[in-house]
Amino acid sequence: MAEGPDWREDSTALRMGIDPNSTTTQFLMKYNDYKLFQFSKFYRDRLEHAIEEVVDGISGQLTFKRHFSGQEHWKIIELAQKENRKDSSKLLLNLVMEKGSKARRAMWESFVQMRNSVPKLDKILKEIQELGPDFHMNMKGNVSEISNHLKDVQQKHKETLRLQTETLTVNTILMKEKVKIFQLVDRYAELTVISAVRDRTLVEHELLARGRDHEEWRKKHLRRELEKIRLDQLFHSSFSWRKSEAGNSAAVSGVPGIGKTTMVQKIVYDWAIGKIYAHFQFVFSFKFRDLNTVNCRINLRNLILNFYPYFGNTLIEVWKNPEGLLFIFDGLDEFKETINFAGNQSMCTGPECWGEVSDIVYGLIQHKLLPGCSVLVTTRPTALHLLEKATVSVWAEILGLVGDERKQYFNKFFENKEVAAAVFKHVEENEILYTMCYNPSYCWILGLSLGPFFTQIGRKHHIPKTITQLYSYYIYNILQHHSPEIENPCDILLKIGEMAFTGVSDKKILFRNGDLINYNLQPSQFLSGFLMELLERHDSAQSVVYTFPHLTIQEFVAALFQFLIPNPGDIGKLLREAHSKEDGRFEIFLRFVAGLSSSQAACPLEKFLGPFVKKTTCQVIDWVMEKIEGQIGNTRGETGKRNLLNTFHYLFESQNKALAEKTVGSMETLSFRELRLTPVDCAVLSQTIGLCDTIKYLNLQKCYIQCEGLQRLEPILHKCEGLRLSCNDLGDSGVKRLCGALTNSDCKIRKLDLNDNALTDLCAKDLTSALSTNQTLTALELSSNNLGDSGAKQLSAVLRNLDCKIQRLSLCDNTLTDSCAEDLSSVLSANWRLNDLNLGLNKLGDSGVKLLSEALRKPDCKIRKLHLYKNGLSDSGIQDLASALDTKLSLTHVHLQANCFTDHSIPALCQFIRTCRNLELINLEENQFSSNGKNQLKLLEKFNSRPKVIV
Repeated sequence: MAEGPDWREDSTALRMGIDPNSTTTQFLMKYNDYKLFQFSKFYRDRLEHAIEEVVDGISGQLTFKRHFSGQEHWKIIELAQKENRKDSSKLLLNLVMEKGSKARRAMWESFVQMRNSVPKLDKILKEIQELGPDFHMNMKGNVSEISNHLKDVQQKHKETLRLQTETLTVNTILMKEKVKIFQLVDRYAELTVISAVRDRTLVEHELLARGRDHEEWRKKHLRRELEKIRLDQLFHSSFSWRKSEAGNSAAVSGVPGIGKTTMVQKIVYDWAIGKIYAHFQFVFSFKFRDLNTVNCRINLRNLILNFYPYFGNTLIEVWKNPEGLLFIFDGLDEFKETINFAGNQSMCTGPECWGEVSDIVYGLIQHKLLPGCSVLVTTRPTALHLLEKATVSVWAEILGLVGDERKQYFNKFFENKEVAAAVFKHVEENEILYTMCYNPSYCWILGLSLGPFFTQIGRKHHIPKTITQLYSYYIYNILQHHSPEIENPCDILLKIGEMAFTGVSDKKILFRNGDLINYNLQPSQFLSGFLMELLERHDSAQSVVYTFPHLTIQEFVAALFQFLIPNPGDIGKLLREAHSKEDGRFEIFLRFVAGLSSSQAACPLEKFLGPFVKKTTCQVIDWVMEKIEGQIGNTRGETGKRNLLNTFHYLFESQNKALAEKTVGSMETLSFRELRLTPVDCAVLSQTIGLCDTIKYLNLQKCYIQCEGLQRLEPILHKCEGLRLSCNDLGDSGVKRLCGALTNSDCKIRKLDLNDNALTDLCAKDLTSALSTNQTLTALELSSNNLGDSGAKQLSAVLRNLDCKIQRLSLCDNTLTDSCAEDLSSVLSANWRLNDLNLGLNKLGDSGVKLLSEALRKPDCKIRKLHLYKNGLSDSGIQDLASALDTKLSLTHVHLQANCFTDHSIPALCQFIRTCRNLELINLEENQFSSNGKNQLKLLEKFNSRPKVIV
């Protein structure tokens, strides 16, 4: 006989006040209290982050069910309101764990109920469902016993790795001291790593792509989808995409210079000193660039002995516990061999099995070789697609330095804390430079270039503001430190520059001795200031390979080369051809070329290289002018807008005010509608508009600039007569910044569109304060926000002021009710200038409209256009409204669609339409009229052609 349902489970659910048939109950009844206890501990770190945005709601539910006291709930809310949600969620979890199984089950019930609106919670719950109720959670890595003989080898190995990784070698631009050596713990800056990979085919130049990339991250972060992951969590199974008994593989991606290799060094160092991954008995770390030197067949045993010879015969014993082994492979993008994870790849199935290095790497990642071991692979995003078919259980990406991590980098870069603070302050105040700081390699360039300005007396007046000026001083510092050793630095830079330009043209970043010979360059101390030596191994005969410290330095030197050529020829033609390349390879090069046409960027270099060729400078300026003038009239579509924005970047780098006034000075309208703008783009736009006085209308609708972008634009917003900022997720903090423009004594803003910006009543105080002093604003759009009755009441206080100049106000879709109707009525009564009011898509109801009607009757009310669509109005409400408006001479447009009017309203409506003398349009569609009723209303158009009746 089949078993019936367990009545005990149903009765338990009923006692707890839960529907036993609900999805929540069905989900949680699979797990007993001990399992929920395990889940709470296993997912503890992830739950803390997941519930941050909804901690007040969860606390409210637990308080309602009497698991929390009012005082405990208030403490959680207090922390959340102080923007300390991390501590708030931590406190909630601590309290739940203290209170026991009933509170814990109630908490998980709230998680299930909220999962659809909280992506991180949903992700955790899906994992739990996939694992099933029988899944065993490993709370801590098992630290297995190790023999005494292996303990000696392990100690030797840890000591070797510690010595190899405890110091960090940093390049300098000094002649006598090419590198500096620091303790890793003193110099290492924490990076933000996320447990997801956003884009596996990053093809744009990282300096261009990163700004847009960062915006995508912010967008996802706002939706609370991305989870941070600590270095010691890379093999924490709660982050795994694939659950496998054969072992875990983790892939970490990051753009060039983001800190992948340094992160690996930190992981190895922390393991060697016993700080992380105690369950791994041995860690074997390899760089793919080193593995490239192994150009013969080999097995895993000999590969390890090649790098760690002291293991000797003990490896046979090491293989016996593969679960205690971690293999790290750094820099997959640098590997010269191909690994085919999709199939047809030879592989080694045992540590004594011979094959190519690629076969060994393949076997380890796919867990065919030493099943049970763990593998970590790092790569640039451009090579990440190679791992798509691999057995990778954890995907992660290094976002770089975020927030305070940037400040921490500079604090560690400079020994003098005052200099560190001064440099960071300058970088923070310069939007372009600050946005570069997500990448440690850019921070390194900033530190080297800006440091002297804050350590040498009298140099603060010339601190670089553009990227070109910054790189100009970077090269200047190299020339200053190396000038005594060479007679003609210009001649050397011509050769380096030509090689750099050819490399940019051919997308080549590695140069060999043959390249140096082709350009008549000799290795020297001076040359080492520009080029780094790579892949040099003392125990190998492999030739040295050279590269610029960063791609952007190569691009700058390539641009500088153009200004040093004695007989340049047609530079304009070269620039036009470079600009025509659609893959972005010349984009930063072109910005540098434009920037070097300015005296601010050229002067430091001319001290060592002599005057730049004037013909080149003139041709570059002509080209920039040609690009701007050609693009201003061609801004249709995303491509046209993006091209115009790029020309503004050229203009910004040139810092040529006369050129700006000549090219964009006559522009009256500027629209980047629906083009996603980064904070850097906003800064460039701000600089461009700041150089001219005639831009009257700025349309940034749906540009997703957020508060950070608005902050960059703040200095010029007051100059625009029309300002369209809808759909930008500005939030209350964005409005606070915008109010600075509204209160500017030179403010020219007449029309302001803030529709759909996630505004609440919290911004109303700032807005009303600004409106009380502003004397220019006549149209204010605030639709599709969440101001509520409270916000509307606060705005009403300033709108009924006789000095208020507002003529058009839109509060459509703002969750307004009849509670604010009296305040809005007082505005209509007192402000004779207000003639266009949109209150559609709210819940004013008949009672609210009754209050409005009393104000509309008054002769001082000069309303022309009134929008009350979709407000829950009935036949009762139309009686009051129609009688109030039928003699209103100023009224021309009324929008009453999507309400609840029936044929009972038709007599009042007909009377109103006939007697309202200047009415031009009334919209009554989507109401509940019969066909006959609609015909009656439409007939009014035939007798009187003036008002258009839409039913």
